[in-house]
Order: sequence, then structure tokens, then C-alpha cells
Amino acid sequence: MYFDTLDFAYELRTPNPLGMSSGLYTGSINYQIGPGGDFNIGNMQPTDSNLTLDFVLDVQHTLKVDLPPGGTQILLEPKGGWSSWLDQARPPTRLLRDQTFLISASSRFKMQLECELDLSEGCGIIDRESGYAGLVTVSVSLPHGLTDSSGKPVNRLLLNREESVTFQPGVYVDRKPGTLHFEVPERDTAFFIRNSKGRPYKGNITVIWDSEV
Repeated sequence: MYFDTLDFAYELRTPNPLGMSSGLYTGSINYQIGPGGDFNIGNMQPTDSNLTLDFVLDVQHTLKVDLPPGGTQILLEPKGGWSSWLDQARPPTRLLRDQTFLISASSRFKMQLECELDLSEGCGIIDRESGYAGLVTVSVSLPHGLTDSSGKPVNRLLLNREESVTFQPGVYVDRKPGTLHFEVPERDTAFFIRNSKGRPYKGNITVIWDSEV
């Protein structure tokens, strides 16, 4: 009496893949077959008493951000538009713009700013003829399932250029909406209005999503 083949099933228990870094994970485990071994089928003698299982796990994470058409052009305006100033001569107290994006993420990532014009508190925009410049703050709100490094929901978390901020998924997030909040503080808004010469204030602000954590 003999067996040509032997089939078995197994359950592989791994760490949470959402918390693992991308890459190949390898390992092996050895079993003995035969009387007194790990697989004992009565007194049947194996032709090879050593069974080695080799495992290769390929963890591939996703980090993808999609902006809508025109989403890279941020026009800062008062809440409700300019009508209060044009019609009632009431100067705005803040200039702002929210820009939505769609994010897919299955692993930790970090965000950071790069500025064409570096200011002590962040990025600036400038009247290139007069040289007058002021601050624009950038904060981010992320969809449910993405948290900060302490596990808290992300709502208007301020980004900066000197230090990155790390985020982590509790579940796989697939094309869920998030928001970048651009805002000129009250002090700088008043400065812009006071020194306006009919020319635009402009500047490039780069928002970086980085999967290399």
C-alpha cells in the first residue's frame, strides 16, 4: 500500500499588511514525515522524511492622489466672493480656497510642503513688481480610515515645509475625497489689501505626498 501524493491545507497568519512596508518577505519551515514525526501516517515509511515549505510574500502598497482638472490653480478669495468689498466697501478679513482631491492609500505616508517663497511660518505669495509678500497656510483634511500618527482623525491639520507629517490607514482607502485648505491669515490679508497696486500676488506651493516613510 502506498500514496503517490499527499495534500494538505494551511492557514498563514501574518502581521496586518496595512502596517507592513512594501517588499518581498521570505521564510521557510521544516516538518518531519514518518513515525514519530510531525506527519505520522501509521507505520508507512516516506521516501523523503524531510518536508520544507518555502514562503514568498509580496506586499505592494498603493498611494495615489488625483486632482480634478484645474486643481493645481488655486484662486484665493474672501468667503462669499468679493461682493461685500465691491458693493459695500467692506474689506475681507481672510482669503481662502478649499481644493478637494481623491486619495487611495494602503500604507503609511507623509506630507510636506515646498515653497517658491519661504517665510518663517510657511509659504508666501508675492507681488513680483513691488516685492510685497504675505503668508499662505496649507492644511489637510483626510477621509475616514486615515489617521495621524497618534490614531486621531485628520481635520485641518497644518502642513509645513520644515517637517513632514505622517499618516496611517486603519483600512484600505480607495479613491476617497480629502481636502487641502489654503488660507491667508487676517494680518496678511489686511497687508495685501493695504498694499494692493492692482497686480496679482502669486507663488508656487508644492504639496508632497511621500510613501517612503
